[in-house]
Amino acid sequence: MDKITTQKIKKFFKGKGFAGALCLSVVAIGISTYLTYDSTLKTIADEEPKKPESSVSAEQVDNTQSGIPKDETSKSNDNSSVAPANNFVRSTAKRVMPIDGEVIWEYSNGELVKSETLGVWKTHDGMDIAAAQGTDVKAACTGKVKEIKDDPLWGVCVIIDHGDGYETHYYGLDKSLEVKEGSEVESGQKIGVTGTIECESKLAPHLHFAVKQSGKWISPKEYVNG
Repeated sequence: MDKITTQKIKKFFKGKGFAGALCLSVVAIGISTYLTYDSTLKTIADEEPKKPESSVSAEQVDNTQSGIPKDETSKSNDNSSVAPANNFVRSTAKRVMPIDGEVIWEYSNGELVKSETLGVWKTHDGMDIAAAQGTDVKAACTGKVKEIKDDPLWGVCVIIDHGDGYETHYYGLDKSLEVKEGSEVESGQKIGVTGTIECESKLAPHLHFAVKQSGKWISPKEYVNG
């Protein structure tokens, strides 16, 4: 190699030529690394086990719910082993008025009416049936005595649960009752006799009779005649 060629090579490496050669070396190393990585991925993919094909047919899938096969032999409507709620109630039992007498104060159906005794405007949530003290009071329908209480304003009160959300309330009874809490009663059965009602004392002696359906007061007449 002559002196002129040698000098040109030295100038090339001292100038831009050296930087270019360095770049080419870096690119070559990068390509080599990528090819090695790609080859490794293909090898891993080839070695990965294949998922087994499902052996469950479309018909079997349709016959399952949440992974639990349906029991074709079961009967969803078979309630023979379930005891009915409130089985003391006879749904066809006759309903009667607890006392035969004149209604001296009607059910107000949520309207405000003035109380002669208390001198205030209030709803009258039942009906007052005139009766002399000691008159027999009957259960309006078959049911079970839910509660008995002695109220300072209403006197002795008996509440009977008839099922399906119905309750009958008898206020102003004498303390000599024929029933106790938990007693089962028949329609028309005597539960006690009339006494006094302090909060309605300006009226003639009477029984305060009221009815609730699902916790709301309803017309006693409509209940008995319904």
